[in-house]
Amino acid sequence: MKEFPIEPILDRIIIKKDSAETEAGFHLPDTVKGRSRTGTVVAAGPGRINLETGEHLPLAVKAGDRVVLKEFDGYRFDWEGETYFVFTENEIIGKLKA
Repeated sequence: MKEFPIEPILDRIIIKKDSAETEAGFHLPDTVKGRSRTGTVVAAGPGRINLETGEHLPLAVKAGDRVVLKEFDGYRFDWEGETYFVFTENEIIGKLKA
């Protein structure tokens, strides 16, 4: 995977959502695009800092991980003709096992 040119800060994670096609292979209309609940992490920040102890808490995901997402969370942005979403770690439901 090519390194993404934006490095997220703290516990922010940049995700490329999967195509909005159904399991049967039907393409969904533009009105529901971006509602995919799975995606691939393209970049992840270094993690959070515990405010009480100052301890660094690394993220549970890294670039290349496939994840399950909440349907309507995330901040959408376009970069070089592609659509990406920014999530925080607590908005990600889980990692898909390989």
